[in-house]
Amino acid sequence: MTEVKSSDNLFAGIKGTTTANAAAPAPVAPATPAPVAAPEVEDDEPAAPQVSQLDMLKQRARVMGIQFSNNIGLDALKAKIQAKLDGEAESQEEAPAEPAVSAATGPKIKSHRQQMRDEYMRLIRVRITNLDPKKKDLPGEIFTFANEVLGAVRKYIPYGEVTDNGYHIPYCIFLQLEDRKFLNIKVRKDNRGREIVESNWVREFALEVLPPLTEVELARLAASQAAAGGVE
Repeated sequence: MTEVKSSDNLFAGIKGTTTANAAAPAPVAPATPAPVAAPEVEDDEPAAPQVSQLDMLKQRARVMGIQFSNNIGLDALKAKIQAKLDGEAESQEEAPAEPAVSAATGPKIKSHRQQMRDEYMRLIRVRITNLDPKKKDLPGEIFTFANEVLGAVRKYIPYGEVTDNGYHIPYCIFLQLEDRKFLNIKVRKDNRGREIVESNWVREFALEVLPPLTEVELARLAASQAAAGGVE
């Protein structure tokens, strides 16, 4: 067997073969490009969540103020809602209907001043007798009632026969006449003939309240008072 030396040409005898060709790298097949995935299309309109009938009834029950547990069944919740509706309908039938009062036609609330004026300025029909002997010849007097609400109210008040058929005076003046008193002084003699002076406060007027007149009678009385010199 012939020994091969390192210096011998191993490719000697092969025609057309050179060292350069032997050193050339083998041709590399071009790489196949990876398939490109199609771009994903975004859905602009997400699917609406499905709401069950039980969820809808729960929402309705909360609006109506019905208490229920979270694990309540469909039929039980329907029964609660129906019972609530039946109870409201029954209460509406039993409740008396209230007349609707509009802002334009509703009753107007009177002020404190107007209430006092209506009370103290209402007319009272009275018969007046002056009990003060010092004023037996006095036909009448002017009375004045005043306060911070009504102001000053002046009225001429006649005495005696002029008021026999009744005379209308404001209620505030009537209260004054009821409170009026005079000092009644009497002189008498005792058993020894000595004079004794007695004095006491007594009511000045005897007031007799008469029933109110009709509209026709009131008009006639107003005319007669005006003719007699009544002062409003």
